[in-house]
Amino acid sequence: MRDEAETVAVPILIMGLLAATIAMFDLNLMLFDGLNQVFRLLPDSFWANVTILGDALVSLALLSLLALRYPQLLAAGLLAGLLAAGFTRTLKTLTTMDRPLMVLGDQMHFIGSLELHNSSFPSGHTMAAFVLAGVVTLVIRNNRLSAGLFCLALLVGVSRIAVGAHWPMDVAAGAALGWFSAWAGWKLAAHWHGATTITGQRLLAGLFLLFALMLFWLDTDYPQALGLQILIAISATLAILTYSWQVWRKSGV
Repeated sequence: MRDEAETVAVPILIMGLLAATIAMFDLNLMLFDGLNQVFRLLPDSFWANVTILGDALVSLALLSLLALRYPQLLAAGLLAGLLAAGFTRTLKTLTTMDRPLMVLGDQMHFIGSLELHNSSFPSGHTMAAFVLAGVVTLVIRNNRLSAGLFCLALLVGVSRIAVGAHWPMDVAAGAALGWFSAWAGWKLAAHWHGATTITGQRLLAGLFLLFALMLFWLDTDYPQALGLQILIAISATLAILTYSWQVWRKSGV
């Protein structure tokens, strides 16, 4: 129980305190300017491929890859994703923080096909990446896998600064909220008994198959990452079809 509390609380506290410190000392502009310039040393295609891993649809599709062995990931991931989406929409509506592009214009390095002008806080891509990392951490309980996914989620967060989409405070807050959403979704899924029935498993399999298929036509605004996007879509589709076949076979249909 203590390990679970530490797993949940420590990342939230660290990222939450980082966001609060950046806001308190007005460090957003200074940190963004320095990091955005340093990250230009790596090719745009690298950051484009990393940043699409934080797209909500991509994150959900990635969960399908593990559904055959860990079917509980689907219910936990879906509920966590819905919570994260609620946080994102609510906070973006309540806050009026301008995107870096609106503040700095040509002074910054921007990657992507769409100029972002809506509210910046928090970073939805970072939140989705930490939802994925958090749900897998809580369900699978593999320290090496958890550490790797946490680092990948951090890299996705960093990529939002590299592509010029978000301020450092957006990223830190998105990480904290994403990890909290993962824990909350995991807890809710444990009490969602309908998800463990044959009907529930069929519905979840169908829904995640839809997510995987939608990924083929998703416009991520990062055309450099289209190859990775299609690879994930194909892999997720095959994985969830395999899981669906197992569910229907188990039900005797």
